[in-house]
Amino acid sequence: MRARGVIALLFLICCTSARADFAAALGQYQAGQYAAAKQTFALLAALGNASAQHNLGAMALHGQGGPEDRGEAYGWFLAARENGNHDLGDPQLAGLRSELSAADEARAAQIVADYGRDALASGVLPPLPACAQYSPPRIEVQAPTPYAYGARAVGKSGVGVVSFIVGTDGLARDPQVISAMPHPAFGAPAADALLNSRFAPASVGGRPVEARNWTFIGFKLSAGVASIWDRGILAGLKARAAGGDLASLYLYGLISRLDPDLGETRDEAGAMILEAAQNGDRDAQYWIAMLLDESRRCGPDRSLPWLRAAAAGGHDVARVTLAERLLEGTPDAVRIAEAKALFTAAIGGTNAWAVKHAIAHLAASPVEALRDPPAALRATAHLFVKDYSLSADPQMHEALAAARAATGDFKGALAPQKRALAAAEQLHWNPAAVHERLAAYEAGRMWYGDLLAVPRSNLPIPAPKGGTRASAR
Repeated sequence: MRARGVIALLFLICCTSARADFAAALGQYQAGQYAAAKQTFALLAALGNASAQHNLGAMALHGQGGPEDRGEAYGWFLAARENGNHDLGDPQLAGLRSELSAADEARAAQIVADYGRDALASGVLPPLPACAQYSPPRIEVQAPTPYAYGARAVGKSGVGVVSFIVGTDGLARDPQVISAMPHPAFGAPAADALLNSRFAPASVGGRPVEARNWTFIGFKLSAGVASIWDRGILAGLKARAAGGDLASLYLYGLISRLDPDLGETRDEAGAMILEAAQNGDRDAQYWIAMLLDESRRCGPDRSLPWLRAAAAGGHDVARVTLAERLLEGTPDAVRIAEAKALFTAAIGGTNAWAVKHAIAHLAASPVEALRDPPAALRATAHLFVKDYSLSADPQMHEALAAARAATGDFKGALAPQKRALAAAEQLHWNPAAVHERLAAYEAGRMWYGDLLAVPRSNLPIPAPKGGTRASAR
């Protein structure tokens, strides 16, 4: 009984410094909502949050959120210690272990095997392991950056961080604005510049493959501006990060990773983002998931726990990405239902990329159980956001056309489908699939399939006029 009392006290001490979703879980715990608190702590524990692991141990010890289980408690305490939490002293650990049965010790060992330092380092945490014979895509010629478009919109300099797919033909598609700082206006022109750039495709063993990449585009009011960052804003951001604000910690870490001139090393910047993610910042969790996505080429999928955590917190891009992951291979009815729920949850947001992908599946999926045409049509209201829309992306217009056609409005589908065709031809994409869908709508029938797939271009692809040689980061 004495050991239990000490552990309960340490549990409260552990939580006094908690932040973000960790703090939300503590609030749930204090309100007696043990099941909800346990679920949140478990998501963070899977990402390597040692305090969350400690608290799961305390809850298992006291039967909160589930049956009392000393083996489970001991396992979580050991995992927490391996990952840096030392709130439970050696005497308390030894006392708890002395009360365990062989079955208890086996359960504890399994938790350590799944969530201890070595397990997380090899299966969840950055950096990305080296993939044999895999070379990521790289930018060869960057299209002229429309400085005036973004800078004049808000009267300042800024940056757009964009993720995108590079096809085997070296063309970019499916741009996703990860961050636009200090104003959303910088996202769309950054995506536009990358759509018009040229790339060397990724390769595996020398064979070109389609792959996702990311980079950033800076915007300056004039050529004489030395930096895209306002130093006063940066100082405030750094101070808030040091004070424990997770959103600031993520943003300062991200900016430091993009701009080494700020004085933070790449490892220091990565540690900031990781800390924010492990404590519950959804943007940071998705960033890490994106960086670890290529782990699927090398072995275990390191990105999945990060996607699940971000999606559970309401991150729309993570919801859609997780849903598409569930649909890979031959999904069963359970996975299809979960994916549909994630798509439906994402269409109410304002992230154009997430809405575009959700519409593509809900309107045109070849899997009937996944389709929901009325929901897809409602979502089109969020496709084009005034002044910041990705209207240069042909797939945005195709999503609008598909949603209309799926609800029987074939006449209304024609104009956006024709805009998609014009945009695809301007970008030198292979327009065969776009033509095929246009023909279907003109004939008054729906087209089903992968709306987001783009065949390799069969057209000559000229370098962008005025483009400059550059390197993707």
